[in-house]
Amino acid sequence: MKLSKVLVVAIVLLIGVAAFGATIKVALVAPFTGLGSILGDYIKMGAQLALEEINAAGGINGDMLEMIVYDDAANPSTASSVIRRALFQDNVVAVFGPNMSSAVIGVHPLAQQAKVPMLVGATSPSFRYSVIPNDFLFRLRADDKVKVIQLVKYAVEVLGIEKPGIVYGSTDYCLAGLDVAKEEFPKYGIEIVAMEQIKEGDKDATGQLLKLKNAGFDGLIGLTHESEAAVTVNQLRQLQIDVPIIGFSAWGVPAFTDLAPEAAIGVYSVQGFNPVDPDPAVQAFVEAYKARWDGKEPSDPGQAYYDGMYLLADALRNVGTDGTKLAQYLANEANIVGVQGELKCDEHHNFTNVCLISQFDGKDWQIINKLY
Repeated sequence: MKLSKVLVVAIVLLIGVAAFGATIKVALVAPFTGLGSILGDYIKMGAQLALEEINAAGGINGDMLEMIVYDDAANPSTASSVIRRALFQDNVVAVFGPNMSSAVIGVHPLAQQAKVPMLVGATSPSFRYSVIPNDFLFRLRADDKVKVIQLVKYAVEVLGIEKPGIVYGSTDYCLAGLDVAKEEFPKYGIEIVAMEQIKEGDKDATGQLLKLKNAGFDGLIGLTHESEAAVTVNQLRQLQIDVPIIGFSAWGVPAFTDLAPEAAIGVYSVQGFNPVDPDPAVQAFVEAYKARWDGKEPSDPGQAYYDGMYLLADALRNVGTDGTKLAQYLANEANIVGVQGELKCDEHHNFTNVCLISQFDGKDWQIINKLY
């Protein structure tokens, strides 16, 4: 008997299903195609590793977790379609993702409508709870208001930047970060001398960099996605413009340095995760991840979804599968220690504010400071 293509795909995407007994279905919505697709596998492998560990330890009071994986192509419209399917057809008890801020902003009302928790790794401050009071929306890593505040502080106080020039992207992730930078530099009496945009997918930043140079900038602030970070840094080196460079989280991951391995040397980043962090919880995660995934090294945001799966498991064990009870528990009672340290929901519905300031040495990101 031949299986239909749809059925084969469904079987392939059902991860962690128990051979016997009840299962509890969760959704993972991540980009495997389109903008941000370079992060999809990190997200999936982090979440799946945690799920397998939880199931191996007895699951949720004897029931097994089952993860259904959906590709949102980092597109709000696609994300809406697959999340509707997850919530109203596949009847999941929780959704992990989307990971792109613009997609989260477009789809989070669906979680509220279905009364199902949505736990995301997207980092734009534009959907903090104080801005969008959705009781079912939670963030699994530090948002970019936290990170850009630390970026500006380090740029001014340590790197000595007095005339910052900014390269930024066009998505909400980038624009929200830009807004924070525009708020923070004046607090130090610093004027941003120029701000130049590079749109996602652009392969040339020469014009933008020359405008920054003509404006007399003495330090580059990077607020773009990974691919555009690589374009910018590669061409900055080609133009032989020698200024300190510091970027936010997208500038501190392999998805950036793999595209600019030499040009990225010396770049600073405010990261959400660093696999060389000596913290025992981080090293245990790195070791388990490598063992499960053929020696591959984890990258941000994989650790956030790993932690998120454990947060959900804790909530499920305590209050069951009712979505409202899960959301209330996550908001008010959940408190575990994960890869990112203590995980407890704050007034913004963020579970952590941990970030690291690091510098790339051509092989690893050397940690300068870890902030909580």
